[in-house]
Amino acid sequence: LYKSATLRRPDATIGELMRAANDEVSRDNPEMFFVTVFAGIIDLTSGELAYCNAGHDNPYVLDPKQSVLARLEDGAGPPLCTVESFPYVAGRHRLRPGELLCLVTDGVVDAQNEAAMRYGSERLQAVLARLQHDQATARAVVDAVRTDVKSFVGTAEPADDVTVLALRWLVPASRSV
Repeated sequence: LYKSATLRRPDATIGELMRAANDEVSRDNPEMFFVTVFAGIIDLTSGELAYCNAGHDNPYVLDPKQSVLARLEDGAGPPLCTVESFPYVAGRHRLRPGELLCLVTDGVVDAQNEAAMRYGSERLQAVLARLQHDQATARAVVDAVRTDVKSFVGTAEPADDVTVLALRWLVPASRSV
């Protein structure tokens, strides 16, 4: 859907593309289904990230040079198919060399154990903060979050998908910082 929208309007912002996706997915939706989406475009040369978030928790930014875990705050809006013609606006963030972006679906923070306790944002943030200071790889971040959620949930039935995406921008060899 994004590919065809981009081919029709190659100069559109990512917010405009999200609006087009919302309009398209909302058409003929009598069941009132909704879709959560995070879309981003990274310029691999500069580290510039343009993004738009439709219904996901804001992504985390892990920077081993910082003492506090940060989050992307701009570019957020409701899931697709919930607000007709919502004016999605793009957020921007310039990734610094070595900085890692971590996105999770709501199935991570909403995961419940046998006692019906939620995994929660605080527990996720504690795991990510530790990994930030350890300068963990993207693979290590994904594995650590999945392992911690699985350990917390135990034998309880999953209520939702648990999706974790982590990426680290590396400075191209031909570019000096």
